[in-house]
Amino acid sequence: MKRLLVIFLLLILFLVIGLPSLLVRGCRQEKESAALPPPTVDFIPIVSPVGEVLLTVYLPEKERVMTLSLEEYLVGVVCAEMPAAFAPEALKAQAVSARTYTVNQLRAFGGGGCDRHPAADVCTDSTHCQAWLGYEEALAAWPAEEAVDNLNKIRAAVAATAGEVVTYGGELIDAVFHSHCGGHTENSEDAWSTVVPYLRGVPCPYCAGTRWSETVHEFTGAQFAQAVAAYVAAVPVSAAGRPLLGGAERTSTGRLKSVTIAGETVTGRDLRAALNLPSTNVTWEVTGDKVVFTVKGHGHGVGLCQYGANGMAAQGKTYREILEYYYTGVEVSLLPST
Repeated sequence: MKRLLVIFLLLILFLVIGLPSLLVRGCRQEKESAALPPPTVDFIPIVSPVGEVLLTVYLPEKERVMTLSLEEYLVGVVCAEMPAAFAPEALKAQAVSARTYTVNQLRAFGGGGCDRHPAADVCTDSTHCQAWLGYEEALAAWPAEEAVDNLNKIRAAVAATAGEVVTYGGELIDAVFHSHCGGHTENSEDAWSTVVPYLRGVPCPYCAGTRWSETVHEFTGAQFAQAVAAYVAAVPVSAAGRPLLGGAERTSTGRLKSVTIAGETVTGRDLRAALNLPSTNVTWEVTGDKVVFTVKGHGHGVGLCQYGANGMAAQGKTYREILEYYYTGVEVSLLPST
């Protein structure tokens, strides 16, 4: 009888203490698995010459913080930020740029962390930090027959540049990048009002003839009026229903700084946001009751042009040459060892 009582008490202890622990551990492992390579597949290893750097990542969709190594995190960033079909040297340039951008935020290196999510160094909200995909998401995004090769291609780019960052005068740069510059990158002050010596506009013939080189966006007068209503008090159409645009002011590269709509000044960035245009490198033509916008490029146009990087790589340029072209006067160097 005593023996049965002891067994019964031990069973109760296991149910109260042991089982919840196992369930929590199993749940945690399941949550973390999306950020790590599936164990059943052979993936290229990544070993950093500066040692392992850890960072905390906030996942808004799951409302939790995850700890990852810097290099594994960067694989997810490159998966999300650049097409896997791009040339290896372009992927390497993206990896170094993304690493530099990330390290600038890490508290371990004097950064301020994620100001929207103070518990983490970075987040995966692409409107705030960098886009990021877990391995399961990345593999699911590609055709099954290409998925492992694509992921290994990106892992190889991160591994080949492990620990490398971009510096100017010995300091980490703000390594901003964008999808497509439309033929010429932008000076920092024309985009954000601050002069940054390494963020100088450069001609970019390398992205010509690719996606986003030129797109066309058409609006009726009524659609246009509704879209810009948040920025213009009066209805911005004439009595004949024609959109009223004029007085355009442009940057040295042709991007729209401001435009007058029905007598009110609207910035190029606000017009882009209101109409959901790919960039501010825009011209327009009013025909009848319609306004047709022709847009070159995609993104703010400052720093690394991703499609341009791929074009340079196709011409035999190395990732270092690509980075040194889009970031003026910089060097590629190793992080201090941890």
